[in-house]
Amino acid sequence: MSTNPILAPHRSIRLFRADPLPEGTIQRLVAEAQRAPTDATGQMYSFVRVLDRARRRRIAELSGDQQHVLDAAEFLVTCADVHRLVRVLELHGRVPGEYPATGLHFAVIDATLATQRLIDAAEAIGLGTVCIGGILNGVEELIELLALPRGVLPLFGLCLGWPGEAPVARPRVALTSVLHADTYHELTPAAAAADVTAMAPITRSSNWPAVLGRYFAAGGTMEEREPALRRALERQGFAWSRE
Repeated sequence: MSTNPILAPHRSIRLFRADPLPEGTIQRLVAEAQRAPTDATGQMYSFVRVLDRARRRRIAELSGDQQHVLDAAEFLVTCADVHRLVRVLELHGRVPGEYPATGLHFAVIDATLATQRLIDAAEAIGLGTVCIGGILNGVEELIELLALPRGVLPLFGLCLGWPGEAPVARPRVALTSVLHADTYHELTPAAAAADVTAMAPITRSSNWPAVLGRYFAAGGTMEEREPALRRALERQGFAWSRE
C-alpha cells in the first residue's frame, strides 16, 4: 500500500511577514470552516477574532510570551460553544437539557473539525498557521478577556498570516502506532523505541521522551494546568460529579 501524501504537508509557521490579509479573507475562511461535519446539526463552536492589540498582547503573555501571537496578521480563539444552541432552544420555548460531559465531548469535536477545515483552506491560499495550546495557561483570565458566557470554553488559539519561513515537515510516529485493526494493540518496547528514534529530530536535544516528560510526566505542564482548567469547566458549565 502506498503512503504517498495526498495533501501538501502541514507545517506550523511561527515567523510571519507583516503584510495584512486581503479584506474579507477571515470571513471566507470561517465560511469554509462552517462546512465541516457537525453533530446533530448543532455547530457547537465559535471563533473569537482578536483585533484589539492590547488584548492580543495579553493573550501572547498568558501563552508564554509567544511572539507569533502578536506578529501574525490574524489571531483567532477557537471555542467549544453550547451557549448559542441553548439560546436558540430558549428563544423557541424549549427547555435545555443537562449534559455537561456530552456537550463538552461534541463541542470539542465540532470545534476541532471546523478549525482543521479552516487551516486546510488557509494553506490552500498560501497562508501559514500555528495552533496555540498555551492559551490554557491563562484560561480563567482569557474567559474574562473575551467575555465568554457560560457554555463557551476557549480551546486553543490560531495564528494566521503570510509565512516568513519555510520549515521542514516535522516527523511523526509510525503509521502502525496509530492505526489499529479491530481492537487496540499495546505499543511494544521495540515499536516505542522506533517511534522515539523517528521523533528525535523534533527536539534540539534529540530526546523526545524528555520533551514528553516536561508536558505529561508527574509535575509537568499538564498537571500545572489542571486546577485552572477544572475551575474553568465548572464556571462555564462543563463540569460534572461522579455518581
